[in-house]
Amino acid sequence: MASNKHRVLLYTLSGDTTLADSILDGWGVRDQIELVGIPHDVFVPITEGAPDELERGCDAIVNEIAGISEAGAPAVAASGARLFASLSIGVNHIATDALAREGVLATNCPGYCTEDVALHTVALMLDLMRKVTSSNREVVEGRWDPYFGYPVHRPSTQTLGLVYFGRIARAVVPIARALGMRVVVWAPTKSAEELASAGVEKADTLDDLLTRADVVSLHCPLIPETERLIGARELALMGPDSFLINTARGGCVDEEALLGALETDTIRGCGLDCLTRERDLSPTALAIARHPNAVVTPHTAFASEESAEELMRMGLQSVRELLIEGRLPTYALNADGVAAAMAGGVAASRAGAGAGEKSVR
Repeated sequence: MASNKHRVLLYTLSGDTTLADSILDGWGVRDQIELVGIPHDVFVPITEGAPDELERGCDAIVNEIAGISEAGAPAVAASGARLFASLSIGVNHIATDALAREGVLATNCPGYCTEDVALHTVALMLDLMRKVTSSNREVVEGRWDPYFGYPVHRPSTQTLGLVYFGRIARAVVPIARALGMRVVVWAPTKSAEELASAGVEKADTLDDLLTRADVVSLHCPLIPETERLIGARELALMGPDSFLINTARGGCVDEEALLGALETDTIRGCGLDCLTRERDLSPTALAIARHPNAVVTPHTAFASEESAEELMRMGLQSVRELLIEGRLPTYALNADGVAAAMAGGVAASRAGAGAGEKSVR
């Protein structure tokens, strides 16, 4: 017998639906959604994970970590999905334009881990400034020298430079200010007045920021303009007493150049929570992680019990808004593209009578 529930595929590393089910229960809509949990490997394209479930059809896909390519977008549309909800802030791994051409809305979860990443950013900075990890390495090797390595300075004597000024960078500011740090920001779209109201100074150019800051922290998305934003030239501008922090995206840094800068003391050290190629690390990335003046964490800045719940809640909110409430999701990324595709007749045969119409499967 056909069901009038909306069939939603939930791709996660574990395939566990416990948290998602509890959220749907709390909203009183679990009886309207058939949630199918699918354990999914990060390296497997979304269209190749559990192909039988995808072929059975669905109304929406909620995806934790794997991406969707331009070539895979038609398969998502063929499943009947009207929504691809990415459990992430960044969407450089999601072909949103290709999904739009197929009539599939894409959403993300902006701000779900703002506090967590801001804290991790400061933690990496303080670790390097106080030589916490490197001191531990010394003790493990049997050495006991409180004065080993580079000189330590109080944060109150240092300048923090933030590259871009979104939610996370803004959340870093009050912590840095509480430590007594001066904060300078390079954000091309922000005026000096807007930045001053946030308690920070404006750098007119990236070069200006790099030469003024003792610590440079990246908070930019990975877009063509920011790919390898920090290379050999930029690292040289930072100077030999500086630290680089990256909790944004690995591709914003030229890792070969960074390794060279560490090995030649062009900069003092780095704290990274993201790499260009994660899990299966490149030889260059491994060399960076093993450098005594580097601290590398496994893309864990977002992680907390609270952020995990908020992330799932935001992803499922998009499902609820579209499939149950019949309205455009709050965090829609490509609504204009979908509207244009529909107006042009693309995917009209699968669009249904309206955004709120239920599929019967």
